[in-house]
Amino acid sequence: MIDLLQPGLLAVALLAPLAWFLPRRIEDPRLAALRAAAIVLLALAAARPVRVGSDDAARRAVIVDGSESVDGADLVAARAAARRLVSAAGAAALSVEVGAAADGPSPDDVERVSIGAGPAGGSPLGRALATAMRSFPRDARGSITLFSDGLATDPHAAPAIEAAAERGIPVHVVPLAPTAAPVTVTGLRARGALVAGQSARIVVECVGDAPEVDVTLATEAGPVATRTVDSSGGRVAVELGFEPPRGGFLALTATARPKGAGSVDGARARATRTFAVQEPLRVLHLGGRATGGGERLAAAIGAGFEVVSGVAASEEGVGRLDRFDVVVIDDLPAEAIPESLQRSLAEAVERDGVGLFACGGRSAFGPGGWADTALAELLPVEARQKEEKRDPSTTLVVIIDTSGSMGGNRVQLAKEVARLAIRRLLPHDKVGIVEFYGAKRWAAPIQPASNAIDIQRALNRLDAGGGTVILPAIEEAFYGLQNVRTRYKHVLILTDGGVERGAFEPLLRKMADEGMNVSTVLIGPDAHSEFLVSLAQWGKGRFYSVPNRFNLPEILLKQPTSARLPAYRPGVHPIRARAFATFLGDVDVREAPPLAGYVETSARPAATRVLETVESAHPILATWPVGAGVVTAFTTEPTGEGTGPWREWGDAGRLLARALARTAGGKARPFAVRAARVDHEVIVTARRTGRGEARPTLVWVDGPRAAPAFEERADGRFEARFVADPDRDVRLEVAVEGDPAAPSTRAFVVRRGDVRDELRVDPADRLDLARLAAVTGGVVVPLREAAAFDPPAGGGPGASRLIELRPVLALLALLVWMGELLYRRRPLAGGGP
Repeated sequence: MIDLLQPGLLAVALLAPLAWFLPRRIEDPRLAALRAAAIVLLALAAARPVRVGSDDAARRAVIVDGSESVDGADLVAARAAARRLVSAAGAAALSVEVGAAADGPSPDDVERVSIGAGPAGGSPLGRALATAMRSFPRDARGSITLFSDGLATDPHAAPAIEAAAERGIPVHVVPLAPTAAPVTVTGLRARGALVAGQSARIVVECVGDAPEVDVTLATEAGPVATRTVDSSGGRVAVELGFEPPRGGFLALTATARPKGAGSVDGARARATRTFAVQEPLRVLHLGGRATGGGERLAAAIGAGFEVVSGVAASEEGVGRLDRFDVVVIDDLPAEAIPESLQRSLAEAVERDGVGLFACGGRSAFGPGGWADTALAELLPVEARQKEEKRDPSTTLVVIIDTSGSMGGNRVQLAKEVARLAIRRLLPHDKVGIVEFYGAKRWAAPIQPASNAIDIQRALNRLDAGGGTVILPAIEEAFYGLQNVRTRYKHVLILTDGGVERGAFEPLLRKMADEGMNVSTVLIGPDAHSEFLVSLAQWGKGRFYSVPNRFNLPEILLKQPTSARLPAYRPGVHPIRARAFATFLGDVDVREAPPLAGYVETSARPAATRVLETVESAHPILATWPVGAGVVTAFTTEPTGEGTGPWREWGDAGRLLARALARTAGGKARPFAVRAARVDHEVIVTARRTGRGEARPTLVWVDGPRAAPAFEERADGRFEARFVADPDRDVRLEVAVEGDPAAPSTRAFVVRRGDVRDELRVDPADRLDLARLAAVTGGVVVPLREAAAFDPPAGGGPGASRLIELRPVLALLALLVWMGELLYRRRPLAGGGP
């Protein structure tokens, strides 16, 4: 079958008839035919005719992993075997060298390719397999032989393996041994964001056969953390803590050495990575009861916080709350913060994720009047101050009419009323009994009410007889009450109302002025009550009527009161950790001195009690989430009287810093940022952390450059994409568009994305060579047998081969043209020219 690759050029053949007329008419038809034939052959050659045939020859690709991770002796043997394989295949062979330049002589007709050579290095086995697969024409037969240790530095071999399996090209594998190393640092990563001055946790991943390993984390200034761990299991993840000194971009180097070794063993035992470090957390301090509280707090918690002292008297004195990570209310009474500011702060916690740290002593929580305020329900402790009901002391003097008119049941009824009144008294109260019957006398002098037997005997001895003269009895009670010291003083007069006239009103008003109340009880039916009502009014008491034993009144002698108990508890109070150890990190409170005072509160049911007193289990540090934020209560002064003994405790500042850091929501930075690399493209995503309509913008750290615009992919979620050199790190910041005063968020994108360093590939992530051979139909060949190995080929029925006819046609055109020349110069008949 013959096809034309450029059939349009056949139009040149239409010029063939011109050979009969140009440059002049030719009389000899054979000469014109030769010229026309030459033109037609040239036109056919220009149209590029081809014949489609088949090529059953098998091609052979040989890949040699020459990277640093391969054992040197195995690499020499592998290269020797590979040269034999490509020499045997000749022109149908491809030699691929991975991780180094092609080494050693090779036949001139063998194609050679180097992948991963140069400063970047590595073992990009995925690229090598893809290069080998591209060398096989469609439906061609062939095989790939891979010499490697499987420690690929890129994870992109799957597409090439799938292509080989789909086309039936077998990949034969010759495993090579990796270089031996007692310990290898395979990775460096951070737990959470790094913030200047805050405790950062860096995880160093190591593999090796050393029983114990010393792992060190260092900056350019020197080591910052060291730890010895048991690595007998062959794999260990070591967590090291340190505090970044400042914001920016910080390069950290992790080294690992077997315990007791004098030096680090090669590049495998060392790894360096750069991390983005955010600026310190911003703290708004609202204090004032203690001068310089904000400065002392800043000195205690260290460089991880930027403490700004605000004026709590107005919202203008604190500024925008969403520009702070946490607000500290330090020993302030509720009345010092306007209700409007309290509501704004509650809204900032619930909606914007601002942290609230309430602390203090004598002016905080219950003593500070925080109960029933706008912030009370946000606190993880009850701020209400306890109250105690008190029954104040009382002295009761009972004046009983025992005149003749009280005869019969009336005197017994009066005794019963007196008994009921006396029973209402408590042991700390006092009671006395005065009777009048024309004269007056103390039937029972004033004495403690606890002497119940003597008082009852005195009542039982009373009997009716004599006249009714009551004024002297009242005077006797008045003089007797002047000598007692109780909260209340009460006189109870029991009579049938038939009394003499006298100067009652001045006496009773004087008694009332001196705190002595006089109440009257009318005993019996058909008695005179008007005078007794007046007596009760003058004495500021009550009037009662008792017509019979079925209508006994409840005599009110005193009013119980309630008083607030002191909530601040000075003294010596040891504390203990209750739960939630991650809240305090590595701070050991067992070493903390006892507190010198704290505010007694009770934790809410859903709150987490972090610290509490040993003796009473009262919360000292409690926390819980509220809406988008976190609220923490510290029931003593952070730098005042209560924590005075902590001044000699080295971890006091770290405990406060840890508590503030866990309370801070990190929402002062308007955007949460993630950056990742996919080959040559960097993808930056920014999520709005608070309310509002803020939009992100990119700021280049490494110099001016056209910044790509963010596109909003969802509500509050933005994405920017740009092309970056895969062999260069990218340092950037995400700021708020149009608001240069707003804090920005840093991000660091490592070079080459998911491509790993050659000497730090985790053996657990190595390419499974045996499975690779099985999936593609290949075999696993030991290195010692590779020199004699004849790799079986697979694939299609054979590659299609195009045989070009253009050279033949061009040669024929040339021959015809030369024939035309010879024909014109042939000798003419008759010897003429």
